Amino acid sequence: MDIYGCDYEHTLDISSFRQGLQLNYHATDRNELFAKVLEAREFDVCEFSLSNYIMMRDRGVDWLTAIPVFPSRGFRHSILLVRKDDDHLTHPSDLIGKRIGIADYTMTGGVWGRGILAEFYRLHWSEVEWFSTGHQRFEAPPGVNLKVIDGDLEVALADGRLDALLSPRTRDSARPWSDRKFRPILTDWKEAELNYFRSTGIYPISHTVVIPLKKIDSHPLLPSAVMAAYGHSMGRAKERRIGSTFLPWADSTWPDTMGIFASDPMPYGLNPGNEAVIGKLQEYLVEQKLIGRYHSCSDLFWQDS
Repeated sequence: MDIYGCDYEHTLDISSFRQGLQLNYHATDRNELFAKVLEAREFDVCEFSLSNYIMMRDRGVDWLTAIPVFPSRGFRHSILLVRKDDDHLTHPSDLIGKRIGIADYTMTGGVWGRGILAEFYRLHWSEVEWFSTGHQRFEAPPGVNLKVIDGDLEVALADGRLDALLSPRTRDSARPWSDRKFRPILTDWKEAELNYFRSTGIYPISHTVVIPLKKIDSHPLLPSAVMAAYGHSMGRAKERRIGSTFLPWADSTWPDTMGIFASDPMPYGLNPGNEAVIGKLQEYLVEQKLIGRYHSCSDLFWQDS
C-alpha cells in the first residue's frame, strides 16, 4: 500500500516498518497531495489539510475517513508579514481596513492565523480586504471580502499592492535576515508562541492522514497499520534526536524544547490534548463560517485506529 505525504524527517522510517502490510512512503509536494484528495483521485493513504478534511465532511463527503495522525503542525504568530521598511504597521490591529494576501483562503494555517488574530490581537477577518490567486480549493463564505489579485503575492506585497501577507511559507523567509524584504508584524513572535502554548496547551495541527473507505473495506487492518507505522517512524526520529544532529548548538536546545512539550511535541492519537486542538480549530472554522457545526472526533476519525 502506498502512503503519500510531505518530506519530513519523522516519516523516514515508515517504509521500513513491517506489520502485516507492506507500506511504501512517497515524499510528495503538498499541492499534489491536496489535489489527490480534492479531485478524488485513486490513492491508498494520503496526507491532507485538516481544515479542508473537516470542511469536506461538513459538506457531506463520505467516501473517506481520517486516522488521528498529525504529521504537520506549526505556531502561527509569525506568519502575518509586512514590509521591513513599513514603520507604520506595528500591531495586527493596525491592519484593520488594509489589504492582506493569502495563497488559499481555506488552508489550515490561514484558519488558525485568522482565529488567533481575532481572539488575541483585535483583528477580525471581516475587517480587512483579502486578496488571493484565482484558484481556491473552496469558495469563500458570505461576508468574506476576497478579491483576485494578478501575479505573485510576494511581489504584490513588495511593490505596495498589498499591506500584509498571511503565509506560513515564503521565498523571502529563505533569505538571510539582512536580505529579507518582509518581517513578522509581531516582533516578539517567538515569545508570543511560547506564551500561547503555555496558556492554552495548543500546538496547532495543520495536516492529518486520510484513507478512502473502499481501501479499508479491502484491507481492514490498513488504518491500524498506518497508525503504527507513523508512530514507529516518530519514535525512531526521537531516538536519533532529529533536528539536533546537523546544526551547530542545536543539540543544546533539544532538552529544553522537548521539556516544554513533555518530550512529545507532535503526539498522535485521540488523547485529550489533541481533541482540544481539533476542537479549537473547529471553533475557528464555525466562527469563520467555513463549516456549519461542530463534529465530534468519533465522527471525523476511524475509531479502530
